[in-house]
Amino acid sequence: MLVVDDNEASAMTLKWAVELSGFEAMACFDGQSALKLVEEFQPAIVLLDLGMAGMSGYEVCQRLRSNPQHGAMFILAQTGWGDPQTRRRTEEVGFSDHMTKPVDLPLLMTKLHAHMEKTYGEPDL
Repeated sequence: MLVVDDNEASAMTLKWAVELSGFEAMACFDGQSALKLVEEFQPAIVLLDLGMAGMSGYEVCQRLRSNPQHGAMFILAQTGWGDPQTRRRTEEVGFSDHMTKPVDLPLLMTKLHAHMEKTYGEPDL
């Protein structure tokens, strides 16, 4: 899993939380690094902040979705913006799901495990 957020404290906190739940995770703090790490490590899941400087989470998601190799990747928008317009836009650019910050960790874990089981047939990591 890859956690991407330009707020380093937020990224590292979420990374540690998902690791405690049994996932292997990496973190990075900008869109360019995210694209590079996805190509190098091929994570099944990307938790992606929307409002990053330089390259937004929208653009990162669009670039990932433009590559057919990432079709099964679960890309979750994690953002402070939860209004209907933002949710509609995340769906349009190809995000798999959308959660507002602070992320509800039990709900996040439920979503992540459900994705892994559905996609890979693995109920536990």
